[in-house]
Amino acid sequence: MTNKKKPHPSLQGKKPVNKVASKRPVTRNPGHISNRLKRSEVYGKYLQEKKARKKAERLKRQKDAEALGEEAPEKQKPRTLDSAREAEPTMVMSEDPEILADEADDEFAPYFSDEIRPKVLITTRPRPSRNLFYFIADLQMLIPQLFFYPRKSYSLKEICTFAANRDFTHLIVLSEKSKKCNGM
Repeated sequence: MTNKKKPHPSLQGKKPVNKVASKRPVTRNPGHISNRLKRSEVYGKYLQEKKARKKAERLKRQKDAEALGEEAPEKQKPRTLDSAREAEPTMVMSEDPEILADEADDEFAPYFSDEIRPKVLITTRPRPSRNLFYFIADLQMLIPQLFFYPRKSYSLKEICTFAANRDFTHLIVLSEKSKKCNGM
């Protein structure tokens, strides 16, 4: 005789329903699950459900917009740092008249508005190395109206008067240490 249990007569021909395996949404953080494989599986399901939910919401909004036509609500704007920032009384807007006046009174404003073209004189220390000349050549390609005059045995005072007589707006003196430029 076998000890096999017979199903209850009311369940004859029916499959048992596993209520634990029914699909329910994962809403909690699966960090409390100690088994790593199960935790990653639950988190993967959570991400899939979240993606499907967002897609369903997006499709519903599109259908509603098509049905309403011109009366449809505006598209949602993404939440960014700038849009989420609360306006403070100390914040300064770029169109502020005080800021525009400060920019107009700036000492470099004529250079940026191209009213004045800078004319730059560049010179070196009394006995420069060869590497400094390569740096000067790169500066001449970078800065327009840059003129190099060798220092030779002139003092800085003589070079300043020379630059003022020739209408130079700026003077750059390059210094070096161990054959490397270390000051402008």
